[in-house]
Amino acid sequence: MSTWHARRARGSFLGLSAAFALGTAWIWPASALLPEGDPVLRVEEDWELVLNEPDGETASPQFATVMSPHSDMNSYYAQTLWNYRETPDFVLGGIQLHSYRGAYLIRTRSVEYRVLSSSAETILWTQALETNGVTLTYSVFDGTSTTWGTFGRDMNISSSAGVSDLSGYDPAFSAANACVTFGSNRVDSLVLKRVRYYGRDGLLYTDETPRDACQ
Repeated sequence: MSTWHARRARGSFLGLSAAFALGTAWIWPASALLPEGDPVLRVEEDWELVLNEPDGETASPQFATVMSPHSDMNSYYAQTLWNYRETPDFVLGGIQLHSYRGAYLIRTRSVEYRVLSSSAETILWTQALETNGVTLTYSVFDGTSTTWGTFGRDMNISSSAGVSDLSGYDPAFSAANACVTFGSNRVDSLVLKRVRYYGRDGLLYTDETPRDACQ
């Protein structure tokens, strides 16, 4: 569990306002500028996918999500493959995390193996990017699914990226590059529901703008 995730689980961040301590953190519009002088060091995305009728024999649907600190795939970024794994060989089912530098695959991590098989199930999860100035860490946590149950414990992958902050992150890029790669007719919706931005002392703001992902 990352330092940020542990703090979040305990329900407290150092230096937060009294309003956030009472569970009423500021919610700013998506167009709001970041507070000057407080770099973004962690970004969390809340996602939801709603299935209609999956096909367990073909592991349909399959989908992928992406997070990048630079709003492009020219440098470091992370990807999650859902309901399939492709490294070292293509395998149906499960979840696999990928860490990339441009077209170069740095490392992978498989963290689930079952094939989606429950009708009309909703899959919820949070994925995050965090930097300490040297290491860029991507994680998936707080996941719930009928097929996979509660998932997201120790689901993370890191790269020595040397990214000083996440000021180049753009949620529109995450939504545009998430897609159902196979069996889109079996998916009712794939939505980036909200985004939270954190600085050195905790939550900077929350973007509650829902973004439909490309299917």
